[in-house]
Amino acid sequence: MSLILYKTFRPVLLILVVLLLGCMFTDLCPAEAKKPVTHEQTKAQVELFRDALDNFGASSPKQVINIWVKAVKTRNGALHYAAASREFKEKLIAEWGRPEESCWVTGTSSPWLDKYKIVYSKKLNDSEYEARLRYYWRTSAGPAEPTETVLRIIRQKDFWYVKDVK
Repeated sequence: MSLILYKTFRPVLLILVVLLLGCMFTDLCPAEAKKPVTHEQTKAQVELFRDALDNFGASSPKQVINIWVKAVKTRNGALHYAAASREFKEKLIAEWGRPEESCWVTGTSSPWLDKYKIVYSKKLNDSEYEARLRYYWRTSAGPAEPTETVLRIIRQKDFWYVKDVK
């Protein structure tokens, strides 16, 4: 009887031994759980992301407009920051606070951006454009009053950025 049990359970025992040895000699069974990320680590990570954003930009005035509108639509201050010129980034930080110390969510849940229209986009010179945008807003009760902003767009090195918003 024990010989029959041994033959029946031999493959099972072999698999168990292999699994146990595998856990002892590999990372399949970690010895300790991962430690939670500290506030200081999160702040450092935010700073790295901000530094990365400082090295990118839009390839055209139209693209910087699209990034700006997406920032408005998603209430994403980090996208506003990414689309901003060096000087305008400093103004945004002065207004919103440093990203590792504050929350860059812009706007509120209502109204939200339903659609937008470029009223005009004109070239002022080889390195500067101006664009007037009309935002069409919505609330749970229906459409809200449209608003307009004027973006001053400049070229810095190889990229286009928003210099100012009125």
